[in-house]
Amino acid sequence: MPGLSRPFLRFAVVGGVGFVVDAGALYAFVSLGGDAFQSRIASFAIAVTVTWLLNRIWTFSGRGARTIPQEFASYLAVQGVGIVLSYAVFALVLSLIPMTAANAVLATACGSAVALIGNFFGANRLVFPGYRPSSRP
Repeated sequence: MPGLSRPFLRFAVVGGVGFVVDAGALYAFVSLGGDAFQSRIASFAIAVTVTWLLNRIWTFSGRGARTIPQEFASYLAVQGVGIVLSYAVFALVLSLIPMTAANAVLATACGSAVALIGNFFGANRLVFPGYRPSSRP
């Protein structure tokens, strides 16, 4: 597992960026009167595109021999499994607390934290296989 620490840390950083994008879009949509549950789907779509690009460029650079559309489809499939779990936690949290834009962001954070590990292993093994530690920071 020591060889996985660098990509996992990078994946977590990219996930943090993705969370900021996701939560920011969700907060904006809900603040403008959007339904939290529908807005969560839209904010996820934006965030998953950002995280795929960052993971492709930085976390798992130089991996895989797929075409860009194949890689993106694989990433969406893996993240799709993660969003099902994340969305379930999101819905559970929102069923327990008052609906506000801020609470929608809190629920998103809870769901994202739960899905992080599974998303990493799916991306690492299925989307960007063949990790070779590099000397790049």
